[in-house]
Formats: sequence, C-alpha cells, structure tokens
Amino acid sequence: MTLKKVLLAEDDPDIQKVAKMSLKFAGIAEVVVVDNGEDCLAAASREKPDVILLDVMMPKMDGYEACKRLKANPETQGIPVIFLTAKAQQFEVKKGLGLGACGYLTKPFNPMTLYSEIKALLDQAADKPGS
Repeated sequence: MTLKKVLLAEDDPDIQKVAKMSLKFAGIAEVVVVDNGEDCLAAASREKPDVILLDVMMPKMDGYEACKRLKANPETQGIPVIFLTAKAQQFEVKKGLGLGACGYLTKPFNPMTLYSEIKALLDQAADKPGS
C-alpha cells in the first residue's frame, strides 16, 4: 500500500509539527492535521486519507469515540486507523484495537522510524485473513 495522504488527529502543536515533518520527509505527499475528534470525523469523510493517526486524549471527542464512529460509518470504515498516543497501558491498547484500529503506537515516538512503523502495521493488517 502506497501512502499518499495521512490524516493526523492530534491536539499538541509540537507533536503535530514533528509528526508532519517526519511523514513529509518519508515521502507522504499530504498530511492533513486536525486537533479534535469531531474534526477528525469530518476530515476523514472529506479527505479520504490512506490512514488515520489518532490521539486518544483530544478535546470535543476522544480518540476512542472517534475510532468507534469512523468504523461505524460506511463512508470511513475501510480507512485504517492507528492510535498514536501516550496512553500505553495494556488495557488501553486492547481497547483501541478492539474498536477496530489496526495498530497502536505510543508517544513519544521516534520521528526517524514513524513512517516505517506505520507501514509495518498496515502491511501486518493487510496480511491478516479477512482484510
């Protein structure tokens, strides 16, 4: 899968900047950034990204609720979601994956390996039966 467009739902401006630079450096043509869960839902429908990177703790709607709604909407349910969050406890990882996310990355992340980690999760998801 070639990644051309990534939707990043993240409310921290520093993390937005680092993630965007990291993905652009890796060759992603377009990184759309939103800072809350409600805007993530709207942008996912409008932008049709190849993948959504989703923080858990955001204003207006948290990432778990946003993921649940993305997966319930026929228009966005096929877009892979990867959580990118500081919430790293095992029960939180299970919750995120249980809502339909194909991966879970924790902050702080390494900007030099972010793209390859995303790609590995997407490839792993594509190899699963039923995908």
